[in-house]
Amino acid sequence: MRRRIFSGLKQLYFVLLYLGDVFAFLASAYLACFLLKADFFNSLYVRFIIFSLLIFIVNQSAFGLYRDKRNLFDDNDFMQLLYSVILTVFILIIFIFIFDPWDSTLFALMFLSLLFAFILSALARFVLGKIVFISRKAGYDQKRVLFFGAHNDELIQKINENPSLGYKVVKTTNDIAVLKKFLSTVDIVFLHMEHIDEKMLEFIIGNEKIQWKIIPPVLNLVIDPVRFDEFRDYPIINVSNTKSASNYVFVKRIFDIAASGLSLIILSPLFLFIAVMIKATMPGPVFFKQERLGKNLKPFLLYKFRTMVVDADKLKSKMMKQNEVKGLFKMKDDPRITKFGKFLRRTNFDELAQLINIFKGSMSIVGPRPHLQIELKNFSGWRMARFSVKPGLTGLWQVNGRHELNFDKAVLYDIYYIKHMSLLADITIILKTIPSIVMSRGKY
Repeated sequence: MRRRIFSGLKQLYFVLLYLGDVFAFLASAYLACFLLKADFFNSLYVRFIIFSLLIFIVNQSAFGLYRDKRNLFDDNDFMQLLYSVILTVFILIIFIFIFDPWDSTLFALMFLSLLFAFILSALARFVLGKIVFISRKAGYDQKRVLFFGAHNDELIQKINENPSLGYKVVKTTNDIAVLKKFLSTVDIVFLHMEHIDEKMLEFIIGNEKIQWKIIPPVLNLVIDPVRFDEFRDYPIINVSNTKSASNYVFVKRIFDIAASGLSLIILSPLFLFIAVMIKATMPGPVFFKQERLGKNLKPFLLYKFRTMVVDADKLKSKMMKQNEVKGLFKMKDDPRITKFGKFLRRTNFDELAQLINIFKGSMSIVGPRPHLQIELKNFSGWRMARFSVKPGLTGLWQVNGRHELNFDKAVLYDIYYIKHMSLLADITIILKTIPSIVMSRGKY
């Protein structure tokens, strides 16, 4: 009963977060206009304030200030709020310089509005956090926790000392059978990384309703430092469930439509040049169309600018037999690629045609790599989870080595992205794609 009650309260909490930021910004803008003796209802200022509010909210979302998390408003959130305000300032400065650089009132209105909004938003989040803390102490929003493997008394003590997190340890066990038995009654499972083998990995991916928190070995902290989350001085790797990521799907689609549509317009001269060069240097169509596997294994036609000779698929089968290739087929110095095709591949211009797929909705800007039907046999067990979202033009597999990665590591990158996808993650991956393309890392 309490869980159902707090489920509604939790939704109200996120609504209040959004409304609080909207109110904080509008109130700040009104106060700024009052101090500047400017007309708040002036049509120019109204348009500018609404545009600024949208940028402010989008940046808040991009910095993870609306995500579902256990630790309440703290110094980390305070810094993320500050970063989002600074980014909003830079964006609005560019906007003002482009459209009305001589209006000093707009600059003053922007700085004062965002300064006051930063203070009011931080204050509102602090108050909301205190309300949530009181409700958790009263027994609402309690997350039932199970420890699997080597028990960690220090971590259990930290949970008991931090009631604001709303954690309740209900079981500690080393027995996988006990773990399976209690899965329906717990929300979170803590386990040490050394217990994760092939079977456990499949078990984790197959139980998405559970939030898995992995305790890394000390060596991992030196080689690959992990984020300090709820416990600040205790490293935990969070395996988030797909429910939180799925809340981003709608925003992701809007972002894809806007980004691909604008890119198709801006890049149309380049598309025309590529089309002319393909026709001038090799016979056959401009576009290479191939059936790929999309979300939930739904097939779709993927577009690329053609880089190979017309009968490339027939030659591929012959070359796979000659080289005794059974998995994914990629090779350096592929003789099927034309001279202009090599240029397109090195610059990644051949893949720009996938913007059409993105605009149509069969692909996304960021996502797992789109695979062929014939490659499906390589995706057994936990690997099938990477087909739960739309494939992407770029992704973690792109910025982390592409074809230099071994198969399982590439799939794990895809699954990691699916579990953690957000607007900030997408923007980060897009930005990282640029140097990856320039340096042609893992590309052939």
